[in-house]
Amino acid sequence: MKRITKKEGLELLKNSDLLELGQQADGIREKLHPEKTGTFIVDRNINYTNICINKCTFCAFWRDKEDKDSYILSEDELFKKIEETINLGGTQILIQGGLHPDFNIEYYISLLKSIKSRF
Repeated sequence: MKRITKKEGLELLKNSDLLELGQQADGIREKLHPEKTGTFIVDRNINYTNICINKCTFCAFWRDKEDKDSYILSEDELFKKIEETINLGGTQILIQGGLHPDFNIEYYISLLKSIKSRF
């Protein structure tokens, strides 16, 4: 099966009926993976802070440090969220958040080491 080009993909996106496009994609998926079993994992995105210096215009998530609803999760709060995920059968977490002006690489190294040592 030949892969379509970016130009062909853009043409399909612009000019195809969405339902028809989805059906065609499903037909290709079935040819590549004919087994009738779908798989999934239970995971969770954990936002460690919403404080962010970028202030992207498309983002409704970021806050300034002074905003009343800004936050930084404590290590205990983060661990609790990970434990909740594990208790629900979760096997993967994604740690994400804003670009906090006070966090340096050591913060992230320490955060990941503490998660790894506990879990």
